[in-house]
Amino acid sequence: MTIKQYLQLAWALTPFLLVVLGLLSIVIAAFLVAIALGWLILGLALILVGYILSPKQDKSE
Repeated sequence: MTIKQYLQLAWALTPFLLVVLGLLSIVIAAFLVAIALGWLILGLALILVGYILSPKQDKSE
C-alpha cells in the first residue's frame, strides 16, 4: 500500500476512532466515580461498539 492509500484509510476510520475515544473517556470517568459504575459503563460501551461493527442486513425485499 502506498502512503496515499494509508491516509485514505485513516481518514475513513476517523469517525469510528473518535467514537471509541469518546466512549473510552466516559468509561474512565465512570471508573473514577465508582468501580461498579465503571464496569457497567464499560459493558454498555462494548455492546455499543459491537452493534456498530455488526453487519447490517438489507431490508429491501
